[in-house]
Amino acid sequence: MDKDFFRSEVKLRRDLLDKELREYESREICKKVKELQVYKDSKKILSFMNFGSEIEIEILNREIICENKRLFLPRVEKNGILSVVEYGKGFTIGKYGIREPLGEEYLEDLDLIIVPGLAFDKEGNRIGYGKGYYDRLFLKYPEVVRVAPIFDFQLYDRIPTEEHDKKIDIIVKKNRVLKIKRY
Repeated sequence: MDKDFFRSEVKLRRDLLDKELREYESREICKKVKELQVYKDSKKILSFMNFGSEIEIEILNREIICENKRLFLPRVEKNGILSVVEYGKGFTIGKYGIREPLGEEYLEDLDLIIVPGLAFDKEGNRIGYGKGYYDRLFLKYPEVVRVAPIFDFQLYDRIPTEEHDKKIDIIVKKNRVLKIKRY
């Protein structure tokens, strides 16, 4: 099975989730992220804006702001690079129909990266949407902890990987936290 198989399967399963169940599970998963020591210790957090049937990560984004932490969000640039922008200057609709932040690119350190994706495995491998945006972004922040909040069905025993794929450090599901790397 190749990456496209996993992308299609997870998108279909996500799309079939009842809206109320998706909201409930999203809240529970976001609570689990907030319980992580790395989250509690972080002041500068890169998250994302959910799209379609993804986990409703904006629940966590609101908490980040309420806790007086600095929230950063990704923006796809014309050159195909994902830039990091601090929340607070409004939004525009980006290339893929996802809300993206307005403002200057942030080039300093981050404490934590909340990572979207479609499929993950117990070794920390990740399948995204296939453009490599996050794999390239991780090269800029190699030491920053990467946390993937996911629905249960997004975790597999093994998924296909390629040499350029970068791993996730912590996977957070509704009832389980899987730490791939110790901190």
